[in-house]
Amino acid sequence: MNVLGHMQQGGSPTPFDRNLGTKMAAKAVDWLVSQLKNNTSPDGTTIQCTDPNTACLLGIVKRQYKCTPLLTLKDQTNFEYATYSKEQWWLKLRPLLRILAKHDSTYEGRRHVYVH
Repeated sequence: MNVLGHMQQGGSPTPFDRNLGTKMAAKAVDWLVSQLKNNTSPDGTTIQCTDPNTACLLGIVKRQYKCTPLLTLKDQTNFEYATYSKEQWWLKLRPLLRILAKHDSTYEGRRHVYVH
């Protein structure tokens, strides 16, 4: 799933977004450092990444940051029908979405506060 960034949407990042970005960056650096340590030759002159797990995608799986190997993601993707995942978990949300679509409520507009 791809979510447009705040610059593309025209909004400012929330504290949650900033925290998420910081945590993901730290996890990515930790993973990169561990890969460099594990795949550097004993003399320190060559880095060889022959293990399939060295190519991964960092994401959130069940509320945990996880590096998933690309080969695993390839196996989970249905390329024939152009769907992103063989397991379509979001279809279970349809009943909830129907209930929310019928919910009639009015919300107070945002108040803008300008500091000079």
